[in-house]
Amino acid sequence: MKTKKMTALFLAAAMAAGGLTGCGGSSDKGATADTGAATDTGAATSTEKVQTSENGNGKKVTIRFAWWGGQERADLTNEAVNLFMEKNPDIEVETSFYPWDSYWENLSVASTADNIPDVHQGYIGSGDYQQFLDGGIAEPLNSYVENGLIDISSISDNLVEEGKVGDQLYGLPFGVNTRGMLVDTSAYEKAGLEIPENGYESWEALGADLVKLKEVTGKYASGDFLREEGDMLKYWCRLQGERLYASEGDSLIGFSKETFVDFYSMKLQWVEEGLIPPYDVTKSENGPEDSSLVKGEAAVTIIPANQYANYTNASDKELKMILLPGAVNSKATMVPASVHICMSSKSKNKEAAAKLMDFLINDEEANKIMKAERGMPASDQVRESMESMFDDNQKKVAAIIDKAVDYSSANDAPAMEGSTDIQKLIREYEERMMYKDVTPEEAYDAIAEAAKLE
Repeated sequence: MKTKKMTALFLAAAMAAGGLTGCGGSSDKGATADTGAATDTGAATSTEKVQTSENGNGKKVTIRFAWWGGQERADLTNEAVNLFMEKNPDIEVETSFYPWDSYWENLSVASTADNIPDVHQGYIGSGDYQQFLDGGIAEPLNSYVENGLIDISSISDNLVEEGKVGDQLYGLPFGVNTRGMLVDTSAYEKAGLEIPENGYESWEALGADLVKLKEVTGKYASGDFLREEGDMLKYWCRLQGERLYASEGDSLIGFSKETFVDFYSMKLQWVEEGLIPPYDVTKSENGPEDSSLVKGEAAVTIIPANQYANYTNASDKELKMILLPGAVNSKATMVPASVHICMSSKSKNKEAAAKLMDFLINDEEANKIMKAERGMPASDQVRESMESMFDDNQKKVAAIIDKAVDYSSANDAPAMEGSTDIQKLIREYEERMMYKDVTPEEAYDAIAEAAKLE
């Protein structure tokens, strides 16, 4: 097993507002189809099969590649794809991209017609991608690794394992990321507070400081980083030694009633005290520019680390990133793949698809073009080749990811079939709780009942 630490090696010159679940770009809003790339297919999911074309004595094949994200990600990715086609003139790549919300819908529609893009962004272990694993639509990659078409020798074993279900490898890490707490240094100074260098030891300690920070901002103390979409419920569960979604057993969820109720009771209390914005305000925020922190209405929030440059560029304040609350006392922190790159089992040109996947992961020139926009490159070799390109913001992001490694453990095992529906149900009940339509206890009971496996 590789033990090499992911030291200060991160590039994010063109950071996008991303989300993972995950997420590496999940919060990109308003993304449209590529219009500038010569290989663009447009945003609408095509139901027309791409055919193989004959050129002279050889055969030129066409494959499709799709991802979620915004225009900046699309521009960088298309440039890298164009380089691939230059190096592989026998392969034509058609590309398309979508906003996070419509991406999964389009991918699902395409899968029903056996027309899912040959290569596509996914996330092994997420509820959103589980349907493609359950439906046999995701292609196992083991054979392509074994025959040398895909090289994973420079990727840590832990990252490789995250892309597996059982013994089968279904996703290659397209980037590595973590979450960090972003703080306004001037607000802390005005409040007479010290910024904990290794993050808050507990959520109670954070809550005490939020009261003082609210007095400084005159509005809120923190942005609403406690939304389920932000993965903080997952992190909270890990702090309790539990899991958000079960990987086996008689229930789809892996958290107790106490854990769930404590989390949402804390959130409701913070909303009631005006420490975080009400739900309707939270829903209206789109990206860093709209965030309470950047607008000076809050002094704290939690973001995917690869968004640091976006927030600093949007803000006129000095911002600092620290570890998540409770990280120093646990191994709950995650430094997972920010996104996976996957192959369709329905692809008619799997060898060409494997070549593209390997190229995107391992080609140094391509990764310098993409500027680690999806997170730190998973390949040790690639990261090292990019070190000389780092600016101050990138070094700071590298440092927080490096520090997070010390307090991290492996990401959760893939969820079982049906977890996608539970994910949607949690989001629905979260909204109902915030509008006080149901209590956390009632929400848990409903979710737990729906999560039972017969």
